[in-house]
Amino acid sequence: SVDVIVCIDACFTQKRSRNARDDVTQDPPNPTQPNFISEFDVKAMEAHVEACHNANGTWKRSQVLAADGDGYENGMKIPISALDACGDSFIAADEKREKASTRYFADTGLMAMLCRHDRVLWLVNMTSAGEKHYYALALIQRLFNHLPSDMSVGLLYDIGCQLEQSCRKWEFFSEAILSRLTFAIAVFHAYGHQWPCQVIYHPRKRIGFGLSDGEGCERLWSFLKPLIPVLRVSGFHQRLFVLDYQVHHLHAKSLACFGDWLHRRWLHYRKKMAAASEALASLDIDESILRDQWAAQVAHQTVPLARQSKNKGEEEIARVLALEKILEHQQISIDDLEHQLITESVCDVIDLNTCLLKARRKLMATTTLVAKRRVALGVSDRANLAALKRNVYLQVRMNARAVKTRIWERLRQCKFELERLECAYRTTVNGTSSLLIILDHVQAAIKRCEPTILKLVSNYNTLCKQLQTLIKVGTAPLGVVSPPCISREGIFQLDVDDDIWQDIGLDDATTDPPLWLADESVRMGICHLLEYDRCVEEEDRLCRERCILQEWMMLEWNNLQRA
Repeated sequence: SVDVIVCIDACFTQKRSRNARDDVTQDPPNPTQPNFISEFDVKAMEAHVEACHNANGTWKRSQVLAADGDGYENGMKIPISALDACGDSFIAADEKREKASTRYFADTGLMAMLCRHDRVLWLVNMTSAGEKHYYALALIQRLFNHLPSDMSVGLLYDIGCQLEQSCRKWEFFSEAILSRLTFAIAVFHAYGHQWPCQVIYHPRKRIGFGLSDGEGCERLWSFLKPLIPVLRVSGFHQRLFVLDYQVHHLHAKSLACFGDWLHRRWLHYRKKMAAASEALASLDIDESILRDQWAAQVAHQTVPLARQSKNKGEEEIARVLALEKILEHQQISIDDLEHQLITESVCDVIDLNTCLLKARRKLMATTTLVAKRRVALGVSDRANLAALKRNVYLQVRMNARAVKTRIWERLRQCKFELERLECAYRTTVNGTSSLLIILDHVQAAIKRCEPTILKLVSNYNTLCKQLQTLIKVGTAPLGVVSPPCISREGIFQLDVDDDIWQDIGLDDATTDPPLWLADESVRMGICHLLEYDRCVEEEDRLCRERCILQEWMMLEWNNLQRA
């Protein structure tokens, strides 16, 4: 669990127009110590970011790409394809996107860092047209400058995945800082991210964040909203002074009401934990099974997706040939061990039997893998793979499998998104919460996926027609079956009996679907288990915060008594 939790967000409505009131006599500097990070520190971080870009300018993404076109970047847990999709869907991820014109506005907005109690730690006055990373990096650097070297931080940000990717890619921070920094995405913005990104970065799924939502900045912007018209035409120092004064007012108000805040959080956590415990008890599924299934789901849904390639068939055949070579060497090793056992030319029989058992297990695993690879290629055990290296049919078939795999994963992501949509809808209808904003987020995320899925379906159908043509002209191996095309109509209904889930003509091996996908009870159990885990974390954090509050009150009371 992380030691402290903070959130970061930017606001481009708190702008200041270019006007004539910047004169020194009309706009004197702020005499008090502000909550704003100085312009000097921001410029220093901007220069540091530029230096990192120049130093790592030769960094190439191709170095981390897998052979099929997707992979992981250094230190990241989700594939590049998911990160790219998140970056394309969020305006904040595009540093070059203009959110406020620098032609008409001298100051374009604010960026704030708040603790989980919605208290402002620091503010940054933004002067660029876009949401530059160096503003957030300056806030993070200032935070770590005030923390002990062994304290860890949980950071909630609308584009936390993109920020972590940039930090690791360009090495903005040393490993001493990155190892203590855990990124996550604010709750309401998480639904706009790709599903693999949600699996890793959603605060309700990420260990250590408890029930923190990361939306404290949004509440701050709501409080400061009445100041927008006045500060739009104010002077530079006057604007900072008013904002700083409002922040001090918020600090005093939150400190006086911190006991009430703690009480509300305690009741909220108790309600959540009771509901999760009751749901887990009603399912009657062993906790270890749910944890294993969740780990399997994370591993499966964050794996890089296969892509089409001109040499995919040849590459797959090369892999199978390499495995068969390994199989031959393993068989030779087993024969040698058996020969030693028969001729009694060994001193330690027990050790020899142990080695023989391990070798046979490896041989069995390799044999199963080779058979599975051959089935995926659609060739028999006796087929000469070396002669099929440049076979056009195998090339098209492997590409069709890659495209269909991507369609499956996209539809599964939509399925999990729809489950959240239905849950949020039921909660809203029952009147227990106003989660209409979540509905909008999920609906928008699903709508964004539809064109991509339909394009993949069109590509898949084109490949299927090519396979049918190759079978007719006799280019394909004997006995193969052409996979059927997928109908575009009704594909988003996600019916379990749809043809999309059939693998005819692409993979003759049949395996049972995992429990996290096929068993409704296990899926619900995973959700309740994650909720329960976050409640346990929240309980521990609230207890520590209560103790700290009591110690502070005792210290203040003792000082008052001595005064």
